[in-house]
Amino acid sequence: MKPNKKLTINDFPKQIPDFKNSALPKDRLTEKWLTEWIINGLKHKKLKSGDILPKKQIIAQYLGISTGTVQNAIRYTEDKGYLQSIQKRGTFVSSATEQTDVLKKQTSKRDEAVYKIKKYIYDKGINYLMPPASEVAKEINISANTVRLAYLRLCDTGFLKYTEEQSKKKFLKVIKIPSLTDENNTIAKSLVEKTTEDLSKYISTNLKKGEKIQSRLKLAELFNVSVKTIHDAVTVLEAKGILMSRRGTYGTVVLKMPTETEFYNPVKEHSIFTKAEIPMYYRWEKTEEKLIDLINNNFLPGMKIPSMEDLSKQFDVSTNTVRRALIKLSKKGIVDFKRGHYGGTFVTEIPKKTDIYAYEWLAVNQDYANSRQVK
Repeated sequence: MKPNKKLTINDFPKQIPDFKNSALPKDRLTEKWLTEWIINGLKHKKLKSGDILPKKQIIAQYLGISTGTVQNAIRYTEDKGYLQSIQKRGTFVSSATEQTDVLKKQTSKRDEAVYKIKKYIYDKGINYLMPPASEVAKEINISANTVRLAYLRLCDTGFLKYTEEQSKKKFLKVIKIPSLTDENNTIAKSLVEKTTEDLSKYISTNLKKGEKIQSRLKLAELFNVSVKTIHDAVTVLEAKGILMSRRGTYGTVVLKMPTETEFYNPVKEHSIFTKAEIPMYYRWEKTEEKLIDLINNNFLPGMKIPSMEDLSKQFDVSTNTVRRALIKLSKKGIVDFKRGHYGGTFVTEIPKKTDIYAYEWLAVNQDYANSRQVK
């Protein structure tokens, strides 16, 4: 969606909702107020699709309500197609009659909460007043704010209704017991699940084994979701053995294609041989394995190994990488550090070689291969 102009609070109606004398909750009143304003604005050409709303805090201050209430109202207005929020870009006016991007929040956690609340009503046999959102949230293991949004959805669909007693206190009354066989009660996929599916399709179409996927920020912009949602989706694909994330410049790499059924659990390589699917590991892990091989073939307990500078040149890595690998070996009791004029790194125990089987060639540095030739 292309932005047209940034709206200010002066573009909003002068008449604000009457929060004190309404049986509806504040977020529902705000949603109705926003929807009517957008419909009239689009009709009289005072608003256009793509106009950007002011920040939620500014709207909240104008209405005299909390930012959270405004956030709920915006989410509900999004579901009707009159607003669209884009990560780090803002909230845009949208025309429900035009073809716009799919609003993924329509299949968000809120829909899952709707189903669970229906089941909660059915199981508990509630036929009058609903408990507070915070209480139900603990029962169904969903945030209280999401439960409040689900309450509003259930009001719209005729299952719940806000009433006001003589004390002016608002209550949420059950007016229809849901039937769990109703096709509308089928639990909707969460936003994370939808994003996981979309990410899987993206990998199948655009990437190959061993290739690095884009950063989480770029993927969030691509799929129009939050960075956290992308992170959760990546975590799901990691659990399936499709992706593997490594810190720093290594990034997140494709281990197998989503269409492959065989589960692949990545393990560290133990030599110059490794599974062909995993040529992406930390340099210090590779260096640790090379050091183990070096000690096994050239040293005995008590002997001093070359300096970190010499090892860094031999393995073509930084001294910091060598240092980290040696620290790991020290924790395993294979080497020990001594200071002073006669100090250095000494072998304390010959490491056991790991059995190598079912491995394939990755690549071999020519200098390393020459140094390993049988004399």
